[in-house]
Amino acid sequence: KITLILLCSLIPAMHSCKQNAKKEMSEEQKKERRKKRDRAGLRLGKMLNDRDFERAFRYIDSLHREYPNDPQFYFCEGWAYDMLGDSLRARAAYTKSMSIYDSLITAKSNVNDMINRAGIIQILYGMEAYDQALDEMQSVITSPKDSLAIEQVWRGFVFDKEELRFSELSNEAEE
Repeated sequence: KITLILLCSLIPAMHSCKQNAKKEMSEEQKKERRKKRDRAGLRLGKMLNDRDFERAFRYIDSLHREYPNDPQFYFCEGWAYDMLGDSLRARAAYTKSMSIYDSLITAKSNVNDMINRAGIIQILYGMEAYDQALDEMQSVITSPKDSLAIEQVWRGFVFDKEELRFSELSNEAEE
């Protein structure tokens, strides 16, 4: 009887250890997946900077299969189409990226996702819409540090599509 009781008490403990080991392994796998994704982003960035669009589109297709809910890869696809003058495909990819950001923000509010979403809004709808998106961010952000960054940093930037980066807003652009 005592052996049976001990065995019955050990089984849940062993099961718990197995679950913890799986969880740790899962965290390690997640970490490796993030590293792999980051490397893929760097590789894609190089192709885009080199304006090697043919290779970039093939690579983007494979990235969409591997990371179907990564808004940054859809953004890059939109940018590449934009550079080739295909505004319809660019808009579709940007819109898909923004939709994914909306889902991510709804699931877990994240300032970086909000900033990236605002950048897409600027590309699609212009500076007035971008400022409105920043205003909406301000209404939900609780961190004074993030709020200050929006006002002091992001309000003064415009997305430079040619360079694939944000640049300071010049006085000429404000007028």
